[in-house]
Amino acid sequence: MPERFARLAALALIVILILALPLLISLFGVLNAPTPTRVPPTQIAVLPTNRPTDRPTVIPSATIPPTLAPSPSPTTGCPIPATPEPLWVNPVQSPTNLLSQKISITLGRGREITIASEAGMITRQGDFSIARPVEIEIPLVPNAQNNLLVSGRVEYAAGCSYTLQTRVDRVGNPLVIVQNSLGVLSPSVTPTPPAPGTVFLKPFSQVFALNQNTPSLNQQLYLYTGETNAAFQILAQEGAFSHLASQGGTLNFWTLNDNLSLTPSPEPQYDTTFAGRRVEFVSDKIFACEGQYPRNLILGFCAELAGVTEGEVIQSVQVDASVLYMLRVNNKLYWVSSNGLKQEPQ
Repeated sequence: MPERFARLAALALIVILILALPLLISLFGVLNAPTPTRVPPTQIAVLPTNRPTDRPTVIPSATIPPTLAPSPSPTTGCPIPATPEPLWVNPVQSPTNLLSQKISITLGRGREITIASEAGMITRQGDFSIARPVEIEIPLVPNAQNNLLVSGRVEYAAGCSYTLQTRVDRVGNPLVIVQNSLGVLSPSVTPTPPAPGTVFLKPFSQVFALNQNTPSLNQQLYLYTGETNAAFQILAQEGAFSHLASQGGTLNFWTLNDNLSLTPSPEPQYDTTFAGRRVEFVSDKIFACEGQYPRNLILGFCAELAGVTEGEVIQSVQVDASVLYMLRVNNKLYWVSSNGLKQEPQ
């Protein structure tokens, strides 16, 4: 009997092993399989939005690159120029009542700097670099808009150079200087000139090119402070200017068409309330025109006074919206625009 049970138990074990064999094979296959490589997910860069709390992007100076134009062309054997050197121009002062202004320029490896405008061209040669900027004083056309073109010659290798040019300053603003000597600006659009015949010159107008047939702005300037009812004849017209002659023929000059009227202008309003007061100038260089008191000059010579800081008020005059002061400076009398004073007398 026990022998019979032993046979049955052995048979049952064989059956169980036969049934479990596929499961064991599958289990060993899984354990021996290589571990799969994990592929990282694709990363997407998200740019921050411009919220008010975000810091603004800092843009370096001279973000507007100057024009690179090799001049003269590199000679045979010259290497190709690398990244252009910096040509930086500091912002200009505009408007101004001065007849000149110093322009601060930085030019890497510079050998020559040129500034061209309506007043002419000035060239300075030297050894310029970022560590050695330069100031160049240029003249300005009076009562007009002066458009500057700054050029710099860079020597990037021995005997090899190119030229950089710019019409903007180092922060991207146009290099334009409006010169306003006595509150009278040249018109941006040429006005329609009056018809030939009798005209009247507005008081305290600037005139130039005395006894000249052409309106050259390089001639000396004068301030007309004669009678408001004095009549003139138009001898010629050219662009924004008219050539005038007095009725007796003693005066002969050019002036802006805007300074002319078909009828006499209102009399200027003089005021001596602040006579004797001292006033300071905004600069040690001011634009001034000769004056006379108590009887006005017909024409007062205009020029730049250098090395002056203050003057004594004699009287003021209002012409339209402009105010001028007659001042005693170095024992001489001059008319100076109110915008040339640090503070008007009160």
